[in-house]
Amino acid sequence: MKGSASMKTCQSCGLGMEDNNDLINCFKYKTLNNSQEDKANCLYYIERIIEDDEILAPLQHLILVEQELGKRKMKISINDGLRM
Repeated sequence: MKGSASMKTCQSCGLGMEDNNDLINCFKYKTLNNSQEDKANCLYYIERIIEDDEILAPLQHLILVEQELGKRKMKISINDGLRM
């Protein structure tokens, strides 16, 4: 079993905003989740990014994830086009 440091949980996600009672508010999906909920399959999971000793805001993390997802979509559509 992997150590908790490498697990993808709402608490370690850049889109997670701490709420009360050990809950995390998801900036993307606007849901309340248990802070330790496994997010290994979450498309929008992103490790927290620290710049100048400060964690980036959830909106900044969301923009980065969406850019990355956009790049993947482009690669897939370009590759599909080449198979014709």
